[in-house]
Parts: sequence; structure tokens; C-alpha cells
Amino acid sequence: MDYKESQEAFHASCRAYRNEKENLVRYKNAQGLDALTEQMVRFMQEDVDYVDKILDRIEKKCGTNARLMIFLLFVEEKTQVDIAHEFGITRRQVQYSMDKWLHAALDYTGE
Repeated sequence: MDYKESQEAFHASCRAYRNEKENLVRYKNAQGLDALTEQMVRFMQEDVDYVDKILDRIEKKCGTNARLMIFLLFVEEKTQVDIAHEFGITRRQVQYSMDKWLHAALDYTGE
């Protein structure tokens, strides 16, 4: 997978992250799930784990603020303008930083 595909996969996983995390809590201790539901739960867990892994990698390589900004942009779906205002920087700085951080995190293992 090249960088652009990795970025698109990460973005898609982030869009579902909050909902999937909530659903996983609901299914966590459920008994007697049918095979299809069990498979769905496994897929949700894989998606959540993937996002958590990338966010952890961003924090490790780029810092806590980088993780927070990526989380706000992709998971909370805030705009770059909102994030720039919150952190006291320009929207252009947000865009440049996001690209740099994602490139560093997604290229780390060639994903």
C-alpha cells in the first residue's frame, strides 16, 4: 500500500472509530452472538486497533499535540480552521503539520 492509500485507509477508519468503539463496549461481554455478529465485532476491533496503533505511533514520533490534532481532525472531524484557532496557529501550519506527521507515521512500517 502506498502513502496515499494508507492515508485514505486511516481516514476511513477514523470516520468509523467513535461509533465502533461504542459498539465494542456494547458487545464486550455479550454471550451467544451468532457467527456473523462475532465476525463484525472482530472487524470493528481490528479497525479500532489500527487507528489506536497509528495514533500511538504519531504520539511517539511527533508528540502529544500531534496526536491530539490528528485525533481532532480525523476522529472528531473538526476543521483545520477550528484546530488552528484552538492551538493558536494558522490553518496552513495545521495542514503542513498534519501532512508531515501522517507521512512520518504511515511510512514508519511501510503501511
